[in-house]
Amino acid sequence: MRLNVYIAVVAISFFGFSGVGFAGSSMHVDIAKKHCNETVAAGESGLDHGGQGHGGVAVKHFKKMIHEAGECVGHGQGGIDASDASEATKMHGPEAMSLMKEAMSHAKTAVKHGELGHLDVLMGHGKDALALAREGLKHANEMN
Repeated sequence: MRLNVYIAVVAISFFGFSGVGFAGSSMHVDIAKKHCNETVAAGESGLDHGGQGHGGVAVKHFKKMIHEAGECVGHGQGGIDASDASEATKMHGPEAMSLMKEAMSHAKTAVKHGELGHLDVLMGHGKDALALAREGLKHANEMN
């Protein structure tokens, strides 16, 4: 028991309380913006390939879009919830995260239809996903 307490005290002394688990709002916001940008880029690539008739490649890009949007939302919410969040983050963050979640939903539907070979439906949901992601990115870029 004493050894566990000793190890905990040494770990806190060595690593401190300001490690990764205690990242500030600006760090989360910066990471969220990066992932929001990647979300848009993946959606654009998905539509490009889908428009060329490459459904399988489009599906891969929309899966990446889903992943990047999820990372955007996770870090964005971390930035919003941080005690040092700015007013701009508190104002634009919830809208940005809501739009990214909607984009994820459409991207998931695009993937489902793409895997079934319904390229026209994939394209429709892909366009919706990209439009939502672009709007979400605008709000994310207003966070600081």
